[in-house]
Amino acid sequence: MATEIRTCASCGGARGTEKEQHKVDLDADGNQVHRVERFWSPCSACGGAGTVIVG
Repeated sequence: MATEIRTCASCGGARGTEKEQHKVDLDADGNQVHRVERFWSPCSACGGAGTVIVG
């Protein structure tokens, strides 16, 4: 079986994905406020390469 390099199916070759982390903080009055933090992270399937080796 021949070795083949393919585009990573998990990230579509983008080398990473945008992730969300949900947090609850307190405002100045002590009320709970929902916050969403978005960040870019290397793809866990291809390690940020954008491709995977098959075979």
